[in-house]
Amino acid sequence: MKDIYIALDIGAGRGTKIGFFDLERELIIEELMPLHKYADNFEDFASNIIEKLLQMTEKGRKYHALAIGISAAGILKRDGSFQLFQNCPRYNGHNIKKAMEEAFSIPVSIDNDANVGALAEWSIMRMEILYWVFGGGWGGAWIDRNGNIRFPAHDWDGKDRSLHLTNEPGYAIGLDKWKLKTFFREVNASFELFELNLRDEDLPETYDSGPSGNPDTVRAELLLSGPGRCRLFRAIVGNDDFYEQFLDIHEAREMTDPAIAGQHISKLSRMRVESAVNTDRLYGKLLAEAARIMLRQAEKDGLAKDVPICLGGKPSYALPYFGPSAQRLLGKMGYLNYLRPSILDEKGANANLVGAAVLAERAMKGIYSM
Repeated sequence: MKDIYIALDIGAGRGTKIGFFDLERELIIEELMPLHKYADNFEDFASNIIEKLLQMTEKGRKYHALAIGISAAGILKRDGSFQLFQNCPRYNGHNIKKAMEEAFSIPVSIDNDANVGALAEWSIMRMEILYWVFGGGWGGAWIDRNGNIRFPAHDWDGKDRSLHLTNEPGYAIGLDKWKLKTFFREVNASFELFELNLRDEDLPETYDSGPSGNPDTVRAELLLSGPGRCRLFRAIVGNDDFYEQFLDIHEAREMTDPAIAGQHISKLSRMRVESAVNTDRLYGKLLAEAARIMLRQAEKDGLAKDVPICLGGKPSYALPYFGPSAQRLLGKMGYLNYLRPSILDEKGANANLVGAAVLAERAMKGIYSM
C-alpha cells in the first residue's frame, strides 16, 4: 500500500475537492464531493465526506493515509471548528477536524483557505511572503520565513479592529471616500454612480459603511475583488454600451455575472478598449492605495521590507492589465514589493489542495497547532 496525505479543500462554491498526495506532495488523485452533498445538518455533511474518503482509500486497497489536511472557507476557532463558514452558516460551531480524527484515527490539521494557500506558496518559495487571494472578496495572509502564519483571525471576536490587515485585507481595510472620488475622476468615472449601483445589490448589512462602522470609508473588497472589478467597469461605462461592439452576443450577456465577466473585461483590456483600460488603471490605483495602508501597518508589526506579494484567484489572472498601474503607484509611494502571480496558479495546481497537503505533513510531524 502507498503512504499518502489526504488534502481537503472545503469550499462554498462547487463543493469539497479531495486530493491524495504522495510523501513528496505530488498529486496522485483529485476528486470532487459536489455541493449537493452539503447536507442540512453537520453530521450528515461530515458523514458524506467520510464516506467519499473511504470509497477512495479502499478502492483496490492501494492507499494508506498518514494524515489529513483541510482548507476551509471562512474563519475558524482555534480548536478547528467553524466560526464563520462562508455561505454555510448552518455548520458554524461544528468541528470537521474532530470528526475526521474520530473517523480515521490519524492526525488532522485545518486552517482558513487563504492561510492554506499562503502555506502552499511558502512551501515552494521558502521565504517571507504576503499572499493575496481574490475571488468573491479579498483574502490574504502574511507568512514568515519559517512558514508561520502571522496574525491569523482564529477565534475572532467580531470586532473589525481585531482583524489584522494582512489576514482579512478586503474586509478590514477601509478606503477613504474622498480619496476614492479623486481616483474615480482621474479615469473620468463617477464614484457616486458606483455607490448608486451598490444600492441595487443584496449586500450584507456590515457593508453599509466601512470597517468599525466608519461612514467615510468603504470596505476595500467592494472594489478589490472579482465583483469589485465588475462594479468599477459598470461605474465607468454607465449607460454607454460601445464596448459591446467588441464582444459576441453571448459575452455581452455575461457581463452582468461577476464570475464570468472578469475574463471579458480582460479581453477588452487586451484590445485596448478605453472603458476596460480605465477600469484596470483604476483597479491598480485602488490596489496600490489599499496595499499602502496594509504595508504601513505590517511593517510596524515586523514585516520585512520589500517582501514579494503573491496573487491568487481568478481576478489575479488580470494582473498584466491592472498590475502596471499598481506597481507604478506603489513605487512612487516608496514601496518596492513586487506583485507576482501565484506559482501554484502558474503551474495549474490548486493552491488550497497543495497547502492542505502541507498541513497534513505538519500534522503527522506534530508541528502545526490546528
